[in-house]
Amino acid sequence: MVHSAYDSVELLKGCPARIEAVASYGSKLLLGCSDGSLRIYAPSSALAAGDDGPLSPNPEIRREPYILERTVTGFWKRALVAMEASRSRDLLLSLSEWIVLHRLPNLETVVAIGKTKGANVFSWDDRRGFLGVGRQKRIGIYRLDGGREFVEVKEFGVPDVVKSMAWCGENICLGIRREYMIMNSTTGALSEVFPSGRIASPLVIPLPSGELLLGKISEERIRLGTE
Repeated sequence: MVHSAYDSVELLKGCPARIEAVASYGSKLLLGCSDGSLRIYAPSSALAAGDDGPLSPNPEIRREPYILERTVTGFWKRALVAMEASRSRDLLLSLSEWIVLHRLPNLETVVAIGKTKGANVFSWDDRRGFLGVGRQKRIGIYRLDGGREFVEVKEFGVPDVVKSMAWCGENICLGIRREYMIMNSTTGALSEVFPSGRIASPLVIPLPSGELLLGKISEERIRLGTE
């Protein structure tokens, strides 16, 4: 008997461009698309009620059809790599040519981190306001200072290009080559976790519980301590 750990629910279909990255902000979905556009979708019930605000009494993703609320054409000039939204800080972080910080919901540009040009992956620690960035064979750690600029805190070398990463307390879980490693964000010390197996690329997904979901030959849920 096969056990299903998660239910699959279709929220929207028929997006006119390929979806490169998805983030949620309250009950809304933010879609970064291959044509450089940012598409914002809202629950159909919220639009029917005339709720065009960023938040609602139930600020969670709803199990109902989503409808396009707004399209921002040319939001990115280069191909989008990744993005994350912070509801607690009302921020949108995205990586295309470099990492850019926008204010939500008005999408005002706050700051672009020029030193992240050429980065291929990043992870945001919303609680502490720390940003981890993978660029070539380097990991840069930045701190959000005053809500409007990032200060570089550390930079460490790693054995190879980082494919995936996520914060785990004050450490960072890295997917490198075909294995997972934990990096101490203070010293840069690395410790092996386990190999990722023969999947296309290592995948690290943070869960709301503070745990991480790591991809292996089959999906395996691994709890990593935050101390």
